[in-house]
Amino acid sequence: FDSGASSSARYDNEQNSYGIQAQHSWNFAKNQVLVYGFDYRNTSARNSTFNYLTDQKTTSYDDSISQGALFARYEINFTPDFTMNFGLRQDFSSLTNGSFTSPSVGAKLVLTDSTTLRANYIRNFRAPTLFNLYARGSSFVGNPDLKPEKGDSYDIGIDQKLWNFGLLRLTYFSNTISDLIAYNFVVPVGTYENIGLVRTTGIEAVLNVQFAKNIYGFVNYTLNNPRILSSANSAEEGNELRFAGADSLNLGISYETPAGLYMGILMHSLGAYPTNNTNTESLPGYTTFDLKIRVPLNNNLVFTGSVDNIFNQRYQLFPGYPDAGRVFQIGLSSSF
Repeated sequence: FDSGASSSARYDNEQNSYGIQAQHSWNFAKNQVLVYGFDYRNTSARNSTFNYLTDQKTTSYDDSISQGALFARYEINFTPDFTMNFGLRQDFSSLTNGSFTSPSVGAKLVLTDSTTLRANYIRNFRAPTLFNLYARGSSFVGNPDLKPEKGDSYDIGIDQKLWNFGLLRLTYFSNTISDLIAYNFVVPVGTYENIGLVRTTGIEAVLNVQFAKNIYGFVNYTLNNPRILSSANSAEEGNELRFAGADSLNLGISYETPAGLYMGILMHSLGAYPTNNTNTESLPGYTTFDLKIRVPLNNNLVFTGSVDNIFNQRYQLFPGYPDAGRVFQIGLSSSF
């Protein structure tokens, strides 16, 4: 990645990664399944700065991070209507404090032919990426002192079939994360930082319907409330986490045939959100519309096309960084 030239320097960030994952599913009893396996990945990065005035190149970081995990998930059907699953994941990392054990548990209860209840819990862990730690550009710099994120996530929900034409899903969620890794957008140079404790609560509603043969519609709405419970800056406590609290609404209607022909109109709407943790500044929300098409030309060749942001709506995701505007894309894909 080349951030481009400023008046006197160019910052280059190069990153390469590779990994492998293997898993096996063992149905050792009629009502019990065990899935287990491992994954491994290695990411290397090199950051350098080229000074146009001195015609010299300086390397600030050139190293790699290795990460791996052992995982297992056990599922048991106590009855045809009641299922539970139990999971365990052990993460390993070459980073300091990079080893962590994450348990999880979930349950699903079928109340009637049209109503299902579900609940889940998971212990979270996320190590900072090399970009978080060491990236460097004209307006941002990594933070090598970042700690991994740790937390707890819960959700409980209900799935309700709407006769033979639709499905409504309602979910309440709560995520509590310590040492949350967040970007501190400041001028002239931003960076990543750990925030002591953040709890995000919210509700997600999803509705999928079939209006007629080959005609489908959907709408989903997420009410999102991330609050800073603990911070090194006491003025931030109780406030909304920057760039994270926008409510979102998505809806669309599409025509799709069993042969693969597809055309859809999609709407995405994002609410306002603060740009700092003291909540003194914010960006307004925006709404965009997209068109997506897929046309099978034969059994092996498919044409795809899209127009994103049809009405060329202007908005900013970060202050001073406008969006790309209307975007056209076409493509061909082949299978053989």
